[in-house]
Amino acid sequence: MELPEGVLSVRAGPGANCSSIGSVIDLLFGTAIVAGAVYAAIVASLPDRPIEVVGEVGGDDKQPDEDEP
Repeated sequence: MELPEGVLSVRAGPGANCSSIGSVIDLLFGTAIVAGAVYAAIVASLPDRPIEVVGEVGGDDKQPDEDEP
């Protein structure tokens, strides 16, 4: 195959002759998708933890009982 004058090489296949910035954006997008999937898998595998109240409510922070007016 004879190339036109000034053309040194041609890449064939997906993404042929694309810009470098396009490749970087594709790489970042793909990395974000994979990272999100890994994060979701880790969070889904963690067991639920029961809520534990530590300490007592006192002073002005005390909530009134429903029976009190």
